[in-house]
Amino acid sequence: MTDVVYADTIVELLRQSTSVIVDAQGNERTCGQVLEAGQRLAADFAAAGLQRGDRIAVQMHNSPLYVDLLAAAAIGGFVVMSVNARFAPALADSIIERSGARLVIRSADDLPEVSADQRNFPDASADDRYAIFTTSGTTSAPKLVVHQQRSLAAHGADVAAAFGYNAESSVLVPLPLCGVFGFTVLWGALAGHAKVIMPTAFEAEEAGRLVAEHRVTSLHGSDDLFHRLLATDWDLSTINCSGYARFNSALDGIVERCEARGVPLSGLYGMSEVQALYAFRGASGLPMEQRWKAAGELVSPRAERRVVDDELQLQGPSLFEGYLADGGDEIDVELTAANFDGPWFKTGDLAVEDGPRSFEYITRIGDVMRLGGFLVAPAEVEGVIMQREEIDQAQVVAVGREQGARPVAFVILSPGADLDEQVVIDHCAASLARFKCPVRVVAIDAFPVTDGPNGVKIQRAKLRSMGEALLA
Repeated sequence: MTDVVYADTIVELLRQSTSVIVDAQGNERTCGQVLEAGQRLAADFAAAGLQRGDRIAVQMHNSPLYVDLLAAAAIGGFVVMSVNARFAPALADSIIERSGARLVIRSADDLPEVSADQRNFPDASADDRYAIFTTSGTTSAPKLVVHQQRSLAAHGADVAAAFGYNAESSVLVPLPLCGVFGFTVLWGALAGHAKVIMPTAFEAEEAGRLVAEHRVTSLHGSDDLFHRLLATDWDLSTINCSGYARFNSALDGIVERCEARGVPLSGLYGMSEVQALYAFRGASGLPMEQRWKAAGELVSPRAERRVVDDELQLQGPSLFEGYLADGGDEIDVELTAANFDGPWFKTGDLAVEDGPRSFEYITRIGDVMRLGGFLVAPAEVEGVIMQREEIDQAQVVAVGREQGARPVAFVILSPGADLDEQVVIDHCAASLARFKCPVRVVAIDAFPVTDGPNGVKIQRAKLRSMGEALLA
């Protein structure tokens, strides 16, 4: 077994890692080869006029070039502004403009048309700004989250140690590198010297083939990713460590379904500000019926959590530096400070402590419903509604009224089904307190969503607006 790489910088992590990175066609590259390519690119960027601290916006799917760009940024002291390849042009352009990026790369055609001589760069610093991620932006414009080389390298090592990555491990990374989820899995695998299999994007049949061909031992992703993977006939039984992000309440049975295929799946917790895989439900050896819950044990031994007035607060080595101010040269001090309580980052998430070093994520505080004087998680009501065979998916929001907030349910019907609103309301009344029962149940064709790097997220703010119109 090879020891985990504990490094202060991404450059040093790559130098020490014995991992190979394999694309979907089977082409292999060592971390040494990635560093060589990164050195050449960094020299080209410098020759084209880029200086340390300048932002390079990257909007592309996973590829060897993407990994080389990550190495180049670490070597040259540049900052990668990760932009989701699926963002609409207007949103992507807005983010790029706000970041102050001096170079935008969407393909190899966008690389500088120079071929610089090899040059020496100052040693990378742990304090170098290195990567910028966007928040989900479901209710407002995405915030730009700045991480230093220190936080990313440190968390990579903690992930490798917690998940037991070593030279015998094989980690599939189909998640896009534009998001913190894919980024964290990549650096964790490299810090553990694991083989990294990286397709351009997730496609279920291809992913299944890669699992079987490379005897993949670890895979992380969204509930939808695993749902689609289970629809294939590939042997998945080599996977012994998998965590998932719970985005779709209609897929709450995914843990049991994965277990039936030999895949031990457990809930995860993370966000752009503290990185993905911050907490993992499978770390404590919980029985299957409890592994579906989001969060779990803290992955880093140096991480901490507390709950203050029902809000989850976090600190630890994976924490971000701050939010980037528009223009990209400075941290927005006021915005950053507003999201901290001393050293504790205020997540905006509702959670409960359920162990000495664990917690359970409930919902976003902005999504929690205050009904009848009590805090109610939408998932509780949604779960009861989806017991009905005619209902495939459900989302419940609280709509403010003078006499108090009232729950309104939006549902997507099963194919060929009809909705009897009163029947559903009566069904809820048989299982829920009266104040939790929806006053309206409305069928719609699709939920409003925002597209993120790890999957789509439902825009509950738009659903609330629709609910207000219904009760007006």
